[in-house]
Amino acid sequence: MEYEAKQPVNLPIVDYLRLEFHLMETRPNIRPDAFVADLVQRWLMIDTERLALRKNGRPMRGFQWKNLFLPDGTKLRTTYCDATEFAQVMGDRIVSDNGARLTPSQFANLYAKGRNAWRFVWLRFPGDENWRRAADCRARAESQRQQTCEEP
Repeated sequence: MEYEAKQPVNLPIVDYLRLEFHLMETRPNIRPDAFVADLVQRWLMIDTERLALRKNGRPMRGFQWKNLFLPDGTKLRTTYCDATEFAQVMGDRIVSDNGARLTPSQFANLYAKGRNAWRFVWLRFPGDENWRRAADCRARAESQRQQTCEEP
């Protein structure tokens, strides 16, 4: 086992105990310190993306998927049975974790054929915390486009 330097963080005992009991019920193999460390790492990753967006503005590159633009850095996720796959927009392409270049349809159909990518691909845009179904993003983009076109 490798040595890892650690720094204690003080939490109110009530919050720590609530977390510990909750983890015992929902994730019995995860210790509170490991869970909190994972949360901090995820938060730092998202907040770093947000800071980069504030400093540099929205990326100019990305992947155009019909009426939906996926900016550089957008993450994609799809699940089939117990297999979850991830990909990311890099430049103007979608690249899977193993380095393959894919279309959204190819990504959605890695394990099964005939799946509609709009229904089976979830997106997490740079700086966002939440995953959103591609079909919902598409509907929102279409609604915004129609509103923009109707304004005089």
